[in-house]
Amino acid sequence: MSLATLLDPRFKLIGIVSPLKATETTKRLVTECGALIRTPEAVPQENPSTSQPGEQETPGNKLGHKLDQTVKMSRRTKNATADATVEVQRYPAELNIGRLEDPLNYWQTQKHVYPNLHKPAVTFLCTPASSVPCERVFSKAGEVVSKKINRLNPKTVEKILFLNKNQ
Repeated sequence: MSLATLLDPRFKLIGIVSPLKATETTKRLVTECGALIRTPEAVPQENPSTSQPGEQETPGNKLGHKLDQTVKMSRRTKNATADATVEVQRYPAELNIGRLEDPLNYWQTQKHVYPNLHKPAVTFLCTPASSVPCERVFSKAGEVVSKKINRLNPKTVEKILFLNKNQ
């Protein structure tokens, strides 16, 4: 819930009462964003069997190539964490949007400004599951089918409920 609060542009850090909790949530968001940046979809993988022009396929070259790949991956990891940190620090510094504005519209317009925060924001700001509409239909069905009215055809009950809910 704290990540959803932080990623909601109406509240951001203001919605998190405890400063300790706000710091923990910010660190967790940096970790989440860094992990997203490092995923194989975000980083194109090079073919390890491709060698530079003029290089021979010798065991020494394979070892050198392996070391080069390790260094590149280390740079990507450091850059991913740095990029995530910069983005997470920039986001709360912006002004909050109005309380009645739609946070998902905000993230749709800001996905180019905060490309690494966009995906977690959309994930954490999803609509919460609710059984209220289902409960209302069952409640209405209980009113339609009662001890006094119990000989209705199931198709008729279905049509009555459909018409009642879609007036």
